[in-house]
Amino acid sequence: MIELQSHSTVSDGQLPPAEVVEKAAEAGVDVLALTDHDGVAGVPAAIEAGRRLGVEIVPAIEMSSVHEYAEDLHICGYWIDLEQMEPACERAQQERIDRAAEIVENLRGFGFDITLDDAKREAGSADSIGRPHIAHAAGAADNMGPFFEEYLVPGAKAFVARKWPTADQACEVIREAGGVPVLAHPYWDVKEPQKVERLIRALDIDGIEVYYPSHTREQTAHLLELARELGLAATASSDYHGPTHKTFRRFGAYQTYGLGQPEVPARP
Repeated sequence: MIELQSHSTVSDGQLPPAEVVEKAAEAGVDVLALTDHDGVAGVPAAIEAGRRLGVEIVPAIEMSSVHEYAEDLHICGYWIDLEQMEPACERAQQERIDRAAEIVENLRGFGFDITLDDAKREAGSADSIGRPHIAHAAGAADNMGPFFEEYLVPGAKAFVARKWPTADQACEVIREAGGVPVLAHPYWDVKEPQKVERLIRALDIDGIEVYYPSHTREQTAHLLELARELGLAATASSDYHGPTHKTFRRFGAYQTYGLGQPEVPARP
C-alpha cells in the first residue's frame, strides 16, 4: 500500500515519527511519506523506523502556501534533500509564529485571555504552530467548528492571511531542495472543477494527489484524467494524523474506485 501523506508531532499529528511508521507497518503500508507541515525534523527518525520495520520512507514535506483560489493551498515535496530544505522550513515556521502572534492579538481585542505562549504550549513539540493550537489555547476545544467560523477562517473576526510562500514559490523551493512538487488533495482546498483544472495546468508540479479520502469518484476520475493527459504522477494518501483524529485516523482510508493504481513520483 502506498501512503504519501502522514503527520507526526513535528506538526499537527498525534504520534512521534517512529510511531507513525509503526502504525503504517501494522496497516500494511509498503511506501510511506512523513509530510509534516513546513517541517522535516521527523524524517530521519521515520527513515530509521522504516529500515527496522521494512517500510520504504520517501523524504518529504507538506508546504502550506497561498493562492488566489485558496488561502491555505498545500504542496507536497517528495525526495527532498533535508538539509537544503531547512532554510525554507525555518522561514515558514517563523511566518507561522508571526501570523499566530497577530491572530492572538486580534483575539485579545475580542476579550479572550490568551497569549502567544499559551498557543505555543498547546503546540507542544510542534515546529509548526497553527490555528487549531490557538483555538485550543482560547478554550474552544469543544467548540472548534463554530469558533473557527467566527474567528479563524478567511473573512472572520481574528483571521490573518498567510503571506509566504505562494504556491509557485513553494514549488520552486521544493525543486531547489532537489525534490518533486505534488499538489495535495486538490478538491479539499478548491471546490470548483474548473478552478481545480486551471490550478493544475498552471502550477509547475510533477504530480497530483488523485486518491484521497474526501475525493468522490467523479473528482478522482477528473484528477486522474488530468494526470494522464499532463504526464503527472497520480499519488495517494489517507493523510494520517493519529489514531483518535476526528477525520484522518487510519491508513488505507482512500478509495481508488477501480480507476487506477497510486503511483510514487519518480526520484529526480
